[in-house]
Amino acid sequence: MAKDGAKRESRDSQSEQQMADSSRTGARAASPHDSGETAPMGKNTQVGPGVTVGAKAKIAGHAELAHDVKISGKAKVSGHCIVREAAAISGNAWVHGHATVEGNARVSDHAEVAGQATISDKARVSGHAEVTGKARLGGRSHATGSSLVKDQARLSGNARISGQAVISGNAHVTGDACVAGEAHVTSDEHVVTLTDSEGVVWTAFRTRNNGRQIIKSRTLVEESEAPQALLKATAKAWYSAS
Repeated sequence: MAKDGAKRESRDSQSEQQMADSSRTGARAASPHDSGETAPMGKNTQVGPGVTVGAKAKIAGHAELAHDVKISGKAKVSGHCIVREAAAISGNAWVHGHATVEGNARVSDHAEVAGQATISDKARVSGHAEVTGKARLGGRSHATGSSLVKDQARLSGNARISGQAVISGNAHVTGDACVAGEAHVTSDEHVVTLTDSEGVVWTAFRTRNNGRQIIKSRTLVEESEAPQALLKATAKAWYSAS
């Protein structure tokens, strides 16, 4: 299920207009490198005294920023979202809806966090990745590329997803799993990892057509290169799945 880039662009453009309409000049979060420029602030936003907001960032709606948060670049924070603790939003990233970004989490590049999603600990969302619904990222997990994490899916540990991967349903991807390519993961059984005698982590994951792709460390490889034990461990769960 590839994401529609045009739709996102349109939605992003609408958000820009909404924030421009509701923003006010003169509100400025404390910054140790204050150049005198002011970031646009919506009249209903709550920005704590330790928060740093760059001059080109946009804060709107009922967004709440607290503690040592840093918003930089052309990042946008809107809706009823909460950004707190030592979290950072940068680049052209957009956090909105009722999302929460906390801990030492990072959202950067053109990434989007929406819905009731939670990004915590040292988790990262970058590239054009999208996290929405009630999805949660924690630990040192990382969603990047054009990946999508939605519904009540979770990423934890050192899990990493990229490419066009979609993690949905109640799936939980954890450990050192690395999921990419055309992955379509809807349950825990759709991702299997194996660490070989040389300490190399292999990940097998289910694709959109009920197929299978293999990653050795962080590189997609042919099935013929994968350990037989990994292939056997995945076959029953995937090929009986609907």
